[in-house]
Amino acid sequence: MSVIQSLTNRAVFQSLRSTTLAITGSACTIGGLVADVLQPVAPFASYLFVIAAFAFVILLIIYWRGKEELLGAVAFSGVAAGVFGLIVLFQSSEGAEENGFVASTFPGVAELQASLGIIDQKLDGIYQDTQSLRESADRIEDNQAQVMRTLEEMRATFASGGLIDSPRSPEDHYHNARLQELGGDYSAARRSYISYFASDLPLLDPHLRFLAFLKVQEGTAGARETYMTLMAGKTEGIPAYVRLILLDARQRVPRLEAYAAENPDFAPTFYHLSEEVSERRLGFQTLANKRAERDYLAAFQSADEAGGLLKHMIDQSLVEEWRNDASMRLTSLNTNSGSALNNPVSISFGVNNSGYTATLAIAEPVVEVLWNQKDGEARSTGESGALNPQTGKPVPQMFFNLPANQGDTTIEIRYRDRNGALQGPFDFPFKGQQESKDANQRILESTTTSWVSFRDYDGKRLLYFTHLMSYRGSIKIIQYGLNSNNPTKRFRFPAWRKAGMAPIDAKTPMYKSVPRSTRYVTVQLTYKDGSKSAIQRFDYPG
Repeated sequence: MSVIQSLTNRAVFQSLRSTTLAITGSACTIGGLVADVLQPVAPFASYLFVIAAFAFVILLIIYWRGKEELLGAVAFSGVAAGVFGLIVLFQSSEGAEENGFVASTFPGVAELQASLGIIDQKLDGIYQDTQSLRESADRIEDNQAQVMRTLEEMRATFASGGLIDSPRSPEDHYHNARLQELGGDYSAARRSYISYFASDLPLLDPHLRFLAFLKVQEGTAGARETYMTLMAGKTEGIPAYVRLILLDARQRVPRLEAYAAENPDFAPTFYHLSEEVSERRLGFQTLANKRAERDYLAAFQSADEAGGLLKHMIDQSLVEEWRNDASMRLTSLNTNSGSALNNPVSISFGVNNSGYTATLAIAEPVVEVLWNQKDGEARSTGESGALNPQTGKPVPQMFFNLPANQGDTTIEIRYRDRNGALQGPFDFPFKGQQESKDANQRILESTTTSWVSFRDYDGKRLLYFTHLMSYRGSIKIIQYGLNSNNPTKRFRFPAWRKAGMAPIDAKTPMYKSVPRSTRYVTVQLTYKDGSKSAIQRFDYPG
């Protein structure tokens, strides 16, 4: 019986195989070609391949479990999967992805697709998608414009009139909150503020007003806790920025600076940073604080001019308050401390027999002064012994010495301000000969009463030029006049072209014998830089 059954099954299989190959193959081939022609509309061949392959696997499993009557279905799905898979493979070739393999091979089929409107239908779909994108972009622009119109309307209606009985909009709630706060109804004000914050508008001043309100009611710590609780979960936008303001000063300033670097168009950050280094916050400012305040205020005004303030504020009065405050503080800094902010240190060199003395002037109280020649090791000038009441620390020495043979160099000056912050370096060129000439000239101009002197000796009247000879390194010509306001006589002397004070020796002329009738003398100096001194008069003391 088993042999007869096996022969029967084999005959059935042979019959099914020939029938399947003839009918199923033809049907699937026709269906595949139709799907290929419809490729511009949708990838139908791919869809049919997936369906046929899935059916083949399922039917095969069921057949192997004893359902022999499904043999024909297994054969049909297998042939279909093979045909559709082959068409999908052909469509993956270059040039066949868009319109199908047959259309890419036979131009007449492409013309048929066009005549049937298949390609046009696809283009229509693309056009509709493009139109949809354009409409979405237009809606976004309309929404942005609506936001701006809403903000303008909010500003126009904010703080106008009395309490609003039935507040509906965010500005209504904020309006009521401000009036209730000013009127002392703090519970109602808190409720109105909370109702406003439900809107999540990107406006800063309501948050700042609410913080000030909370600090009055609960203190700084309580205000921080209440605000953090209310804004829990809001990690971006205005609440995230306000959290930075609530940090302690040591954390707040560097975090605000980082925020300003990441958001240079957000003007409020620069205003808040300027407050951190202002006199009203610190009590006393160093020049470094003033420079920082000036720079922050300038950045605030620049960002404001670019629109980085107004779009974040609803209350115009606060906007004007910030603008006026920034303008006044910046004007005061530039007027009262303008030059000192950029050049706080000045230095002058005096000449003496042992070399040069550098005298310093610094435009703020300091606790230490350090100096060095370029690339040299910095050294402190030391302490003077006096106590500075402004710093509570000893006053540093404001001078240091250089040797007489000091060559040309660059002097660097640093100092520690009252906060201990090191400022500088500030560079000053030193040219020995020129400094000597300049120093001698300054000394001569400040000691005009000592240029010459009279002395009666051994029956003669002598006119001494000793003082001028010590500083002759800066003098080109000495002219004098006896009983005359016009000095025309010349006092001859050997030139001194080295740095420092000129030595006085036996070869140095120090006096001139003049008539005993001389009652006064006039003297004028011509310096080596070509300039002339004022004419000085010296009367005989007898």
